[in-house]
Amino acid sequence: MATVLKEIIYKDFDIRFTAHPVTGKLIIKKNSDSVKQALKNLILTSFYERPYAPLFGSDIRSMLFENYTAVTESNIRYAIETCIENFEPRVQLLDIRFGGDPDRNMLTISIIFRPLNSRASVTLGIDLERVR
Repeated sequence: MATVLKEIIYKDFDIRFTAHPVTGKLIIKKNSDSVKQALKNLILTSFYERPYAPLFGSDIRSMLFENYTAVTESNIRYAIETCIENFEPRVQLLDIRFGGDPDRNMLTISIIFRPLNSRASVTLGIDLERVR
């Protein structure tokens, strides 16, 4: 008897709560789009922002006020890796790349990952900027 593997589909609603133009129903994101949305929300969530889950998130926004050095970049990388490892079991992290303008405290983070239900790698870009 042959075993049949069931395809895993990741689904989540679009956090903008926009309605589908034809059906009027809430738009659903699937697979890599769903995981990208979840990762972005996870990484941009600050510690103590979620009730009853004080260590959920990465708190990287607070690091934008630090002088940008190799140590700061290493701390941000570690925070993102730890955050993904602890709270997003649907991905395999492949790489984290940094860019942007450190003099203006603007940082562009590219997170390359592979959803566990796919063979293709996906890149999520996050722009962080200190605003006063």
